[in-house]
Amino acid sequence: MGERAHGVEERFLYEVISAVGSSLDLDEVLDGVVKLLSDASAVHACFVYLLERDGKRLVLRAASAPYGAFAGEIELKRGEGLAWWALDRREAAFIREHALADPRVKHVPELEEERFQSLVAIPVLGKRGDPIGAFTLHTVAPREFTDAEVEFLVTSASLVAGAIENARLYDETRRRVGQLEQLSDLAEAVSLADTLDALGPEVVNRSRDLLGAEDAHLYLLDTADERLHLGWSSPVDVVAPATIGLTELGPQVSRSGRAPRVAVSLVAGGELLGALVAGGTREVELAQTVANQTAVAVKKIQVLDRLTEKNLIKDFFEDLAGRRLGGALEGRAARLGCNLERPHLVVVAVRVDGLLEKAVASLARGTILDTREQTLRAIVPVPADGAGRLVDELKRAHAALGTTAALGVSSVCLGIDALAHGFEEARHALLGEAVMRRDSGVMSYDELGPYKYIVRIALEPGARDATIDAVAQLADYDRERSSSLLATLEEFLGRRGNISATSEALFVHPNTLRQRLRRIADLTGIDLRRDDWLMVEIAVKLVRLRAALETAAPHT
Repeated sequence: MGERAHGVEERFLYEVISAVGSSLDLDEVLDGVVKLLSDASAVHACFVYLLERDGKRLVLRAASAPYGAFAGEIELKRGEGLAWWALDRREAAFIREHALADPRVKHVPELEEERFQSLVAIPVLGKRGDPIGAFTLHTVAPREFTDAEVEFLVTSASLVAGAIENARLYDETRRRVGQLEQLSDLAEAVSLADTLDALGPEVVNRSRDLLGAEDAHLYLLDTADERLHLGWSSPVDVVAPATIGLTELGPQVSRSGRAPRVAVSLVAGGELLGALVAGGTREVELAQTVANQTAVAVKKIQVLDRLTEKNLIKDFFEDLAGRRLGGALEGRAARLGCNLERPHLVVVAVRVDGLLEKAVASLARGTILDTREQTLRAIVPVPADGAGRLVDELKRAHAALGTTAALGVSSVCLGIDALAHGFEEARHALLGEAVMRRDSGVMSYDELGPYKYIVRIALEPGARDATIDAVAQLADYDRERSSSLLATLEEFLGRRGNISATSEALFVHPNTLRQRLRRIADLTGIDLRRDDWLMVEIAVKLVRLRAALETAAPHT
């Protein structure tokens, strides 16, 4: 009887060897082994659990009828069930009867384990003794397994372990090849995308397939509010948070209940651009590869968009400043996000650095800037609390930065025609600041006062007379000899001819001041005893303005 049983076991072992060597498909191998072990051991149910890559879960991968449908659905967390007990100790475990009464057993309702009395768990170990999984065999009636049966099961487990390792290696190789092909396709798709609207759907759809995820979402960073905003999802109707705070990204892999989630940042050149979030997957490294490709593509598109937008803004500003108005200009305003129904201020500036540029850009959401060679032009929406706040903020920023920049600000503009005038007003304010030299470095058009008119005269090359020519000659003399006669004349007129006050302001002796005034009269022919001081003062301001105009940037 013993010899016959031994012969049967040998026959089944040969069949097991044949089964594990017949295919590299892991599911086929496991299904064949389950059938053979069930028949050879005369058990009522056989289950094969394999250890997941994270080493924390045993997942049912094959089962005898009628439980095969639960393959991939049932899992045992570390320490749960007799399968884990046997695998942790690397030894077979037996329960002859009343299996559910044993504290090592976890009841799985789907597998109807209440029907079974006897339970055997056999660990499946790799060639190096590393854990791979476990077999569990159940019988309805109490049963004592013989040493020969245990040896047969252990030997079968050893044979199956090799097949599992080979099949897993084959699956891994095939999976990697498939992933490389998909990554190559993704790289080609993202390289061809020339807009974010073309890139986004490609990334989420391909990422979902590549990562084996239930859903995939692409978020992009909005620097204005420092939050990540949802751009695209796959499937398109899946529910996802509309925004994510930078602190809400959390770990790369997280779990909510039994659903894992991967969240990886999109970073290019050290700059955070967004995030790729995928549910139902743990493929962190693969997701990071996708995120890297996506980040490069996003950065490329953003750079091209910025260059295109910069050119659009430049042309838009040039047309406004040149009063080339029309319907096409209004269309460009809409494309740039400039709402012409809202009031705006025009700002022009010279000697601008990056910090001041950021300060102007942050004045109001929707600000449009054009910067070139330390010069700046901007259209700034006026907030509900008025234009005065914007001017005050510019003055505070100028003082805080300690910059040498000079800024001119228009009056409030409403509509495209007013904006065209606004460029001229801002330019006039900038020229006025160069002459009036306010401590703030910021001059609004409304603060020019009478200079509004003087500036306009200064900008007309034909507006000349003898007094203007005489003062211009004085300015030329100062440039050639590094003297300060024009400043002396300007201060004297500003002090209403008071010798004492003027000499104190200039830090010179009154006699030195009188000598300078005589020299001014000799050079220009201006007689301050008889000539109209107002006309002389206007001429001084005009010469100052024209000098400032000559040094001003061409596009201001």
